[in-house]
Parts: sequence; C-alpha cells; structure tokens
Amino acid sequence: MMFEEIAEKIMKTDRIAIVTHASPDGDAVGSTMALVLALRKHGKDVEILSKEPAPENLSYLPLFEEYGASATLSGDRELLLALDCGNKDRLSMERDGFEEIYKINIDHHVSNDLYGDYNFVDTNSSAVGEIVYQVLQLLGLSITKEVATCLYTSLITDSGSFKYSSTTSVTHTIAGDLINAGIDFSTIHRLIFENAKFERVKLYGKVIESMELHHNGELCYMELTKKMLEDCGVEAQDTSDIIAIGTSVASAEVVALLKETDNGIKVSLRSKNKVDVQMVAGFFSGGGHTRAAGLSIDKSLADAKDIIINALEKEL
Repeated sequence: MMFEEIAEKIMKTDRIAIVTHASPDGDAVGSTMALVLALRKHGKDVEILSKEPAPENLSYLPLFEEYGASATLSGDRELLLALDCGNKDRLSMERDGFEEIYKINIDHHVSNDLYGDYNFVDTNSSAVGEIVYQVLQLLGLSITKEVATCLYTSLITDSGSFKYSSTTSVTHTIAGDLINAGIDFSTIHRLIFENAKFERVKLYGKVIESMELHHNGELCYMELTKKMLEDCGVEAQDTSDIIAIGTSVASAEVVALLKETDNGIKVSLRSKNKVDVQMVAGFFSGGGHTRAAGLSIDKSLADAKDIIINALEKEL
C-alpha cells in the first residue's frame, strides 16, 4: 500500500482508533500520540487503545494520562490504525470487533505478518515515527510543537539517540525539522535517558550481578526475575534501558536479556555487527530487526537460558 492510499483512507474516515504493541516503548507511544494529536486537530474523532499505560519516563508527553485508559474498540469506529506491531497477537487491545473493522498496519519490522487489510511496512525507517511524520506531511497536517515532541521521542528511543545502524540521513533530516518546530530536544533526551528512579537504578545493579559472558566474551547474558522487581519495588515495563547495559560491554557482540513473567520468559536480543538477532528470534516465532529483536519462551528461566545461549552461540 502506498502513502497516497493511506492518506485517502484516513481522510475519508471520521471515527478512527489507533493501537500499538504490548509493553509500549517510546516509538509506540510517541508515534501514536503524534498521529492522534494531528488527526484530532483536523477534526477527526480518534481514540487510543492500550491495555497498559505508557512508561513513566514519557509522562511529559501531552496525552500521557489518556494512554492506557481504554483497550476496547468503540462500536462506532470505522478504521483501526495499528502502529509499530509486527504481529496481531501483540496488539494491546481487546479483540471484540477486531476482525470486522478495517485495519491499516503501519510498521518497520522485517518480521511483520502483514495482518492488515492494507499493510505499509518500511524496514528502512529507524522508527515508526519516521513513517508517521511522512504521512502527516502527505496529509498536509501541520507539525505543531506538541506533535514534534511526540515524534522526536519516537525517533530518539528507537534509534538509540541516533546511534543504531537503522539511523539514516532521513532520520536526521526529520529530526532537524522537528527541532525547528521549537521542541526542547535536550530536555526530552534528559527525561528519557537520565531520569531513572532510585529503585530502578538499584534494579540495574541486580541485573548486572546476573551478568555472564559466554563464547569468549562475545555473548553477554543477563536476567531479570520477578523477585528482582519485587525486591526493588519496581513494576515490569520496557527494558530497553536495561539491555543497553549489556551492549556497553566491549567484547560483547550479542546480548540476551531474559525477563521472567507470569506467562513465561520474554527474551530481548541486541547485536552489534555480526549476528542477525531477528533471524534468531524467528526460530522461536519472535521478530524485530537485524540488530534488535525479541521473543517469548514458555519454559523455566533455567531452560530458556540454555536454549537461548545455545542458539546464539551457533551464530557467533
């Protein structure tokens, strides 16, 4: 599906719902809020769907209190926009009305299942915020300071402050335009990356204690248990800041963070140069990007650890 078709469908529709993936991160929340703000200003009736609130470090975003307030499609919705989610089972919403509503799937993950009636998947985009920016440009909708703040949040979180290999000249061009809209980019960066609560910093320490190096130091393993979260008084949420600790290890080519949940083990993978972690995640019905991917394993933590280490060592 081309941008023009997306724009035409959106402009012809008055009652829209927008949803993204479970365990929302900066790209998911930022791109959603940007699109909602812009469409509402244009007179559209737009609702946000999410079973979970946005991460606390995104509380500066304009629709923070609304995010997570409802996960059920209103009966009068005509269009569902699914952002930043490669698999329909990971969409953070109730399923009532899902099969019947017209769906546009907008994403940048290689592993996208193309579950929409229309699918636009641009794997060259560093963040879905890049795609949303271009949709808004095509629609002729103004990039206000509030919209720009949301989009900039999307870009810097999914590009790792422009350090990930997914970053392109387009990413920087868009970022420049957002800065020109008057955003306080240095404050946004501080609130996201330098704003952890004391309890979460203590949690970092427990995760670091779990760290192991395998395969001559090329594989960094870490784990996050329910007991660690309980001991530190921290609720489960996005773990991108935690896995980044592992990528700071000089010898580590690939990092695995195993997170214990009530529904099995969630695995986050990152790599620097050699390993295609999206391919590894695909072995377990997961997905993501070449350098950042995730999956779930319905095993004990000990069993999942053995499985993941074995799978990653084969790629090193």
